Amino acid sequence: MILFLVSCSLGNKEKEYKVVGNALGTTYHITYVGAPIDSISQKLDSIVFSMNHALSTYTKRSLLASFNENNADLWQNPDDAKYFMSDMQHFVKMVSLSNGINNGCSGAFDPSAKLLFDEYVRAKKAEEYMDSTAVSYAMLHKGMQNIQFDENGFPYKLDSFIQLNFNAIAKGYLVDIIGDYLYANGISQYMVEVGGEMKLKGQNAAGESWKIGINVPLLEARSDDYFTILQLENTALATSGNYQNFYVVEGKLIGHTLDPRTGKPVINNLKSASILHDDCAVADAYATACMVLGLEESVKIIEQDSTLSAYLIYEEANELKGLYVE
Repeated sequence: MILFLVSCSLGNKEKEYKVVGNALGTTYHITYVGAPIDSISQKLDSIVFSMNHALSTYTKRSLLASFNENNADLWQNPDDAKYFMSDMQHFVKMVSLSNGINNGCSGAFDPSAKLLFDEYVRAKKAEEYMDSTAVSYAMLHKGMQNIQFDENGFPYKLDSFIQLNFNAIAKGYLVDIIGDYLYANGISQYMVEVGGEMKLKGQNAAGESWKIGINVPLLEARSDDYFTILQLENTALATSGNYQNFYVVEGKLIGHTLDPRTGKPVINNLKSASILHDDCAVADAYATACMVLGLEESVKIIEQDSTLSAYLIYEEANELKGLYVE
């Protein structure tokens, strides 16, 4: 995780509740202020299940997996078919949101490049370069413009070989859904965090802004080494970094970030991008896009969009520097 909640001692405070669990291959932490919500853990489990049934790339029994494989057999099973409408709601939301973000960042965020991401994962596991033939094939079969909607609002492909992967936006989307659930239950002060992506509403139990530490983007840094601490209210925050998860081939460093526009891994001087937006899904996607774009292009895109702001950590002359952009 890039982000960590900074704990602080509280004096007179309202009643605070905490919920911890697992979701999307990571963990979630929720802190909320107000009246307790009955059976909240079970409700959260239901929300996570709904997300997985719609958008998981790790199970064949999801709408996304079926869409990728051009297979409608999922709906022949009554146990799966009953989730069709909720699955489709999540799926349509992800496609629509991804289309807008893809256009807004010049294609640096592209969920339709799943075949390219898969080849990167294979090459990394084998500790070798990406196969040029596989990369060429993947580059031919991508592009969000190839996902359209029919008269019923259901998505279909113009290119049947295209596959989608929403992993770079799904955590943020889940954060938004949980935040909406809390608000619908009368909670206007909360912190929701899923795998480092978070949404902050109102103030904490001490009546103060939520204090969020952004970790130093160095491999040797401890989890409590903060480059800066942000005091936030009524916003979402997502962070992406390019200083971990790389691998080496023949002495050459292969970066963790993959540029879907070129099909090549990238390493640049931008080490960490923390994006602020009303919606965590949007912040999550743009954080990924910024790591592809690098410092200069990221600054341009954020400055041109009044809904975005960011805290960027970059390297200059072997020194880490921070830049707040709005």
